[in-house]
Amino acid sequence: MQRLVFLLSIFLIFSCEQEKPEKESIQATPDKEVRKWHLTDTLITSVKWTSDSIRQVNLDLNHLSELFLEVKSDAPVYLFYGDKLIEKSSDGYLQHSFNDSIRNDIFLSLDRNVQMLTYGIYTVEKTNVNGAYSSLENTERESKWISDNILLILLIGASLFMVIIKVNYDKRYLNILSFNKIFTTRLNEGDQSRMRIMDQDNFVFAGLYAFLTAGLIYFLSLGRNIGFLGIEPSGVIEFLKILIIVVIGLISKVVLVSIASNLFGNNKISAFYVKEMLNINLFFVIILFFSSISIFLFEGAIPAFWLSTAIYAMLAFYIIRLILLYFKILKLSSFTNLYLFSYFCTTEIFPFLIGLKYFMR
Repeated sequence: MQRLVFLLSIFLIFSCEQEKPEKESIQATPDKEVRKWHLTDTLITSVKWTSDSIRQVNLDLNHLSELFLEVKSDAPVYLFYGDKLIEKSSDGYLQHSFNDSIRNDIFLSLDRNVQMLTYGIYTVEKTNVNGAYSSLENTERESKWISDNILLILLIGASLFMVIIKVNYDKRYLNILSFNKIFTTRLNEGDQSRMRIMDQDNFVFAGLYAFLTAGLIYFLSLGRNIGFLGIEPSGVIEFLKILIIVVIGLISKVVLVSIASNLFGNNKISAFYVKEMLNINLFFVIILFFSSISIFLFEGAIPAFWLSTAIYAMLAFYIIRLILLYFKILKLSSFTNLYLFSYFCTTEIFPFLIGLKYFMR
């Protein structure tokens, strides 16, 4: 536990000290002006681009005025307006300003050798000696601070959540963080008889799971448009939207498990199923959550390779969870292998395939 608190403290210090100009929403310039960033993104790849279409990055400028573009790369980058070349990067750097007459068909064309690209679109606003937020009203200033410091807020929230749970639910908390406890099929029969789905600790750990899962989705989609959610994470409101969706999904899962257990004639496995599912999910989500935050703090963004790694890791974790739950419930219940497989088709396999088809369409 002491090591965990120490790591959380380090994360908080890094998040407070992180000042990467190209990733901040507002950045002061020497002539008392500020850059207000409307779009930033980072692309990282280890292979050469093979298609002309995927080497183009479209820039959406319709809703903005007096725009400036800044691009940094390790190979040439070309700025096009339709079929017309506007500008080419020099020594890995490109900066361009747009007037009101140019709004559509603006895109970056990347050289085949580009392996790292960082770009952003911003506007320049005047400021006075009081600082970058001086032109904002008090309520707008507070909202802007919260939006810019969502990383710090989530880290503090996660650390407080985990410390409170450690104090009040020490045994189960340590079981979740124990590799041996998670990856075992041994059961304590005395504990099974006292389990209830609506137990207080289930609510608390479900809240922690929902919070960390929403935070993980937030970081992996930062600066990107999440198609199946229809939102673009950039602040507290967007995070709360993700959190609500996760909570609804978790409640639906618990209801499905309860209904399936009743239909298959074994009500006692419902509470055990939900508890073990939460324990295993939390073990994996804690690993991905803090790994993603570490990379975000050191890189200033979520690299493309980590996004792919996290997606495959979540799929692998799901398969591992399915196997662990299968053998644990097989020992607890009187189901045969075929009967239990049918039960898992109802609670795990079919919902997963339906969700996968929906999210990947």
